Amino acid sequence: MSRPYTVDDLLNVNQFTHRCPWDMSPDGGLLAVTLSQGKRRVPHDTDNSQANGAYIVLIDVATGESIEPFSDLRMSWAGRWSPDGQTLAAYVFEQDTHTCVGLWNRQTRKVSIVSNALIARTFNFDVPQWTPNGRRIIAPLIPNAPDATETSDVIVRSYTPGRSASDQHSPFSYQSGMEKCVGVLEVETGIVKEFATGLSPLILRMAPDGQAVAFFNEISHPVDRPHVIVDVNVVPTDGSEPYTVARNVPVNTYACRFSWSPDSQTISYVTGGNQGETPYLFLATADGSTEPEKVTEFTSYLGNRQMPWWSDDGRRILWLQKGSLYHLSVVDGRNRQLSRDSTGNHLRINAIAQRYGESVLHTDNQGNILAHATDTGENSNYIVRIHSASGEMTRVCPAQHSSPDEFTMFASQRTVFAPGREAVHAYALDNGAATTLHETNPWRRDVVQPVRKTIEFKDANGRVQEAALFLPDNAPAEGRLPLIVKIYPGNYLSRSKRHFSEAQLFTSAGYAALYPDSIMEDNDPIDQIVGVTVPAVNRAIEMGFADKSRIGVLGHSYGGYGVMVLVTHTKAFRAAVANAPAGINMTSTYLVDVNGMGWCEGNQARNGGSLWERQNEYIKNSPIFAFEQVEAPVLVIWGTQDVLSSAGARETFLGLRRLGKRVEMREYKRESHLMTDWSADDSRDYYKSVLGWFNQHLKEGQ
Repeated sequence: MSRPYTVDDLLNVNQFTHRCPWDMSPDGGLLAVTLSQGKRRVPHDTDNSQANGAYIVLIDVATGESIEPFSDLRMSWAGRWSPDGQTLAAYVFEQDTHTCVGLWNRQTRKVSIVSNALIARTFNFDVPQWTPNGRRIIAPLIPNAPDATETSDVIVRSYTPGRSASDQHSPFSYQSGMEKCVGVLEVETGIVKEFATGLSPLILRMAPDGQAVAFFNEISHPVDRPHVIVDVNVVPTDGSEPYTVARNVPVNTYACRFSWSPDSQTISYVTGGNQGETPYLFLATADGSTEPEKVTEFTSYLGNRQMPWWSDDGRRILWLQKGSLYHLSVVDGRNRQLSRDSTGNHLRINAIAQRYGESVLHTDNQGNILAHATDTGENSNYIVRIHSASGEMTRVCPAQHSSPDEFTMFASQRTVFAPGREAVHAYALDNGAATTLHETNPWRRDVVQPVRKTIEFKDANGRVQEAALFLPDNAPAEGRLPLIVKIYPGNYLSRSKRHFSEAQLFTSAGYAALYPDSIMEDNDPIDQIVGVTVPAVNRAIEMGFADKSRIGVLGHSYGGYGVMVLVTHTKAFRAAVANAPAGINMTSTYLVDVNGMGWCEGNQARNGGSLWERQNEYIKNSPIFAFEQVEAPVLVIWGTQDVLSSAGARETFLGLRRLGKRVEMREYKRESHLMTDWSADDSRDYYKSVLGWFNQHLKEGQ
């Protein structure tokens, strides 16, 4: 008989580490996959990147057998194979130490740690990079000899109108102020060299010939726009001085959209990317001898981490946009859609199979680009081939999941590998056979499984959207259950595999759990959040699954904002949990730091301008000004290292307390904004507290 699913089970679940690339050994034998497990997480102040709780698993693609190469270490992630396939480099972490580079020898199965190479805090997708000869590794490091100038007890920030922005003192920012440099590790000797010290390198990209590294160097935050301004810099790996190939480039805060041409002579990069702004593609000569050339305008936003890619002959640049593959001729500047679906134009491309970070787009031995696509007409998924010349798409076989990404979809010459909900799937290109190569959580068979249903609802604007509804497996056919609604405005939550474990926890505790899609326009967030969430809840009630008198709502970050929107503008919810609520009072969120300004002006907040230009919108879109309407008890949760959400959390607690409302706040010392960063102990306490809050207000006294 199956047993109930508990909080400790949730922490024991293996998930694919968010935005952490897979990598295949050059001989096609071992696939390196990074998984994360909640019980492995350590306290946030150890500064171990965003991959808290991560560990690498190597999967034999012939047998499906797996090993953990860095099993004696607390964490490991971002595995990258050497060109000869004999060594796996990764970022590793031991308890009470800093992140270093670890090397696993495939022949001896022994691990060596380059302990004198201290890795700067990185994004999960920032992998160690090998030079083509396999003798060196490039990685972002903390300088061993930082600036020796004394630190003053007085911090001065100033701004003088009319002066160059790059000459001004940096404003407040919640991004880490840790110094970084470009590190070059000599694999044979263990010698570490530091380049580009004193700069602020973001993502590193090595030239295909291994002779240089390009990076965005953050230089300023302009006063008039919510941008980060960078220079595109190049540093030769022979120790020569770094130089600049493009100056004053506006980018999205987390952007790393740049790539090298196959001959290492040209760097392509994309500007802009904030909501409502036009992105452009530029080409810059890698030696900086000429001014960069603007070559095309993009008609819509590109993903933060998408390259664009080059064809292997260097004559075209390709990118994914609105579900189609586009290309531009470097020779004549013509820009057009490449991918074509002769079966009815229903195929929408979700992800390209590509080794992450490589500039040249992967093709099979017949010149086909491999991708994952959804047939929007029949709502089914496929592995597809895209002919690199004609763009014609052909279907290889049905695919198991609807949302792979650019980090976890990989192709060899004979097979495509992609994630399922809790498995690595392999798709044979010759006959279309699909197999489950590796299961991440086989132990789940012994615990109670929820029943998943997809329900459709019509939002306030008349659009048909979907929601994933999870029910206990023993729920009565006509029983109405207390319902927990998880929201994140603007996202397709119904399609996300990352919420299954949380939903399983709720259903094991006797709840129904609803994860609705909430596609929104670019204005009036409060009206839209109410207009997409309440109809989904009403649909679950109409279908007889939920008790309308026992509805709770939960959300994190922008979802926490959405929670406070719902409890101030509807009476549908009897209890609420707002985790890291951002934007509760837009006027204070705007002035937390420059990232808050960008968020309020042009991103999720949808205010469309500065506080002084759009005063009424800032007040209208701030739930705090309607707190007197709150009737539901509210639990506020936040980590004390989460600068952006600190104002919203405190203002929610103090405002509701002042009005005599039932409110509780839990502060977690040292924890950051991302829940995947939280330690195992704090994650466990979080989920027990959330369940306890809903049990108290949705179940007790019934």
